[in-house]
Amino acid sequence: MTSAEPVVIELKPGATLEASQRYRVIRRLGQGHFGSVYQGEALGAHGPDAPPRDVAIKVLGSSERPETRVALKRELAALRRIEHPQTPSLYDYCIDGPMAFVVMEYFPSGSLKDALSSRGPLEARQCWRLLSDLLLALTAAHRASVLHLDVKPSNVLLDANGGYVLTDFGVAHASRMSKKLLIQGQIPLGLGTHGYRAPEQADQQAGAFDLRTDLWGVGATVWSAFTGVDLNQQGHAMRREENGCIFGLRSLADVHLACPPALESVVMDLLYLDPRRRPGGAAEVLRRVDAMLKGTRPHTPAASSRVNNVSPDAVRAVIEALVDPLWASICRTPGFDSQFMMFEDGDVVSDPADPSHQTHLLLSGEVRIEDGDRLVDIEKDEGAFIGAISTLTNAERRVTLRAQGRVWTCAFNEAEFEQFITCNPSVAVRMLRGMAQRIANGPRRNSD
Repeated sequence: MTSAEPVVIELKPGATLEASQRYRVIRRLGQGHFGSVYQGEALGAHGPDAPPRDVAIKVLGSSERPETRVALKRELAALRRIEHPQTPSLYDYCIDGPMAFVVMEYFPSGSLKDALSSRGPLEARQCWRLLSDLLLALTAAHRASVLHLDVKPSNVLLDANGGYVLTDFGVAHASRMSKKLLIQGQIPLGLGTHGYRAPEQADQQAGAFDLRTDLWGVGATVWSAFTGVDLNQQGHAMRREENGCIFGLRSLADVHLACPPALESVVMDLLYLDPRRRPGGAAEVLRRVDAMLKGTRPHTPAASSRVNNVSPDAVRAVIEALVDPLWASICRTPGFDSQFMMFEDGDVVSDPADPSHQTHLLLSGEVRIEDGDRLVDIEKDEGAFIGAISTLTNAERRVTLRAQGRVWTCAFNEAEFEQFITCNPSVAVRMLRGMAQRIANGPRRNSD
């Protein structure tokens, strides 16, 4: 299955479009796979909710084409749910008129691709800003369960403050794709742009798309911006796992000798060919970037490093001792043993400085929940999720989780936990009921 041919939209300057407001087309800014983007002018708009005079209008073509309506609704849904300074503001749209279009915030400085073509590669300082802004945008998108799936320089706009804005959510999808939509052909498996799409996109492995797929796009975009290499035009730059490679691109320092080691470390971690080796989410990388920019070393407790410190025999013994058949069945899933963690008495399972915000599924033992020197609670229920709210929302973690005696858990980063609960509906229902019961029975105990 491949994506459809690009939609070419030609509107002459002076043409008018009408949604809740009227707009005049001034000039075309660019052509994308799903349509054309124009600079426009809002006509006669007044009031506090009216769009500004200068706007960007993305025209997707005739509203009678089913694929046009699907793409427009997908972008509208994404923009309405995200609402973040690092994504464009949405002003207006038209789905049912002769022409389907969306009216958004206009950025007169153009795209990162234009800037790289005219001014050359970015300096390391600018790359840190680019990295931070893209991660902020994706953190907001992923919190809304939206994958962008087409992060690249032409989809990054320059704002008026020296920062960057991620645009074009026309191929955005829910973070776990529906098999029904795949069968119906409503999800183009060829989505993404050659040179910037993750290996799982290039191989059309839709079931493998998750938060880490977007992280690849961020890494490739920053790599391109720092080296000046347009990956869409330099196909030979991409590397493959079957050739014995670990990363999809050459080390930044190999291409640009002046690359700071800290920048290279962060960017290359986003470019692992195996998505399981990439960080678990944008928020995790953003916390690491913030720590580096402040000159501090990111804290890495045992659970964050995910060192498999357990033997297969020990894992089998833990599974056999489980009382709940649901957890026993799930824990026997092939490959699930990589999630197991064992902690001895006094070990820190997680603390507020942990950048990964992992969730722990408690299998055996007791976990102390501490707020500074104060004991808040002790969790000992088999199958209890600890840290789930923080992982799913990226909310600040305020407590320390510490093993009391020997403790066995399964640890999940953000991407893994999202996959886990969506692939196991019965677990998701249990978790929702547990959270609802805690809210109904009293104030939060600050364990998340």
